[in-house]
Amino acid sequence: MNIADELTKLNELRFSGALTDAEFEKAKAALLNPPPAEPAHMTEELAQLRYETDLARIDREWETERQRYYIRNHYGVRQVPTAGVGIAAAVVGGGFGKLWTILAIVSTSAAPNDGPFAIVKIVFPLFGVFFTVFGIAMGIHVIRKSRQYQSQLEAYQERRASIRPGDTR
Repeated sequence: MNIADELTKLNELRFSGALTDAEFEKAKAALLNPPPAEPAHMTEELAQLRYETDLARIDREWETERQRYYIRNHYGVRQVPTAGVGIAAAVVGGGFGKLWTILAIVSTSAAPNDGPFAIVKIVFPLFGVFFTVFGIAMGIHVIRKSRQYQSQLEAYQERRASIRPGDTR
């Protein structure tokens, strides 16, 4: 349709009472003075800005989420969990607990079976059992966190790769 046809329709709407005089004038001015089209380079810059904004938003979300998966090492430094660290924790913790249990049994075996020594003969080796269970449980915990971290990292990378510039979504 051309401008003359559009003006005719607007005039008919005004005479039928669907448009007031003020609405007619406003619609006529908009029809006769259309907004200038954006230059091509502005459209490209806008698309690039949207792309960079989406990437920054996804990166911020990932940085916040990844904090949930960090573990603290023995120096108190936060680090990304790995399966190797989990296995090492289980081996070292379990080994230490087994060693403690064996040494506790050997060192208390010569003690008398009455009085406070009877309690020590039971409690002291139980610490070793506790250390063993705790070391293995921590190792399993770190391995699970490592797996969760890896799956979330892959999801983040997929989200980031899905918003390439120039994609027609």
